[in-house]
Amino acid sequence: MLLRNKIGLFVLIGVLLISILKISGLLQPIEAAARVVLLPGAHFFAGIGFSVRDSLIGPPDLKFLKERNQELEARFVSMAVDYVKLRALEEENKSLSALIKFTQDSGFDYVPARIISRSSDPTNASVLIDKGAKDGVETGMAVVVGDGIFVGKITSLMQRVSIVTLISDRTSRVAAASVGRKNLLGLVEGRGNNVARLTLVPQGESLEPDDVIVTAGTEDKVPANLAIGLVNEVEGKPTDPFKNASLEPLAKTDSVDLVLILMPSALRSQ
Repeated sequence: MLLRNKIGLFVLIGVLLISILKISGLLQPIEAAARVVLLPGAHFFAGIGFSVRDSLIGPPDLKFLKERNQELEARFVSMAVDYVKLRALEEENKSLSALIKFTQDSGFDYVPARIISRSSDPTNASVLIDKGAKDGVETGMAVVVGDGIFVGKITSLMQRVSIVTLISDRTSRVAAASVGRKNLLGLVEGRGNNVARLTLVPQGESLEPDDVIVTAGTEDKVPANLAIGLVNEVEGKPTDPFKNASLEPLAKTDSVDLVLILMPSALRSQ
């Protein structure tokens, strides 16, 4: 019994001594040396273990691994496609929510439409939509996106589809005003390459950067106060009869899929 107690005491003292040396860092050189001596042996025995495994059950099935890799790649592609679809649905839902809010707030009658193709010519800024004469669409109607942002007019009509000429098209012209004012200010003219300018502004009219430009409402089928863009830079000498301004569009039409066509029979604001 006495011998067993002595052995236990020695073990306890040994554990305490090793702990003290470990904490003080004095064992690090010994541990490093042990790793140098024992690591090659560990690799050697591990190699023997893999050899024994291969001899008993054979090497890994390369065909299985290849099929598994192809399965994982296909799953990854499927997940990527689902992610893209989800993002597209999220963006479409945002656009649809904004359009619904605009129609509820404005009280305009409208025809919803989807863009089905875009012109590839940068000077010919137009889109094809999936609504036409059979849906009550007429040439000259205003087309809006988002919170009622004016992007163009119906310029060509077929039974089931229509062409919308966007405000940056070189043939586009729309009467414009400054927000909060009722009088005609000038014309928004397309310049191609997604550029539009405010032109023919009388020199005496106040016009500053960041002014919001809206439709003037002087056209039969284009209501007033539809936002178009922001003034970037005002150009023109004080001695000129008119001044012009570059515009920053409020809508990026290259990323829009849903639009509203405002009906001329009820251009009424509640």
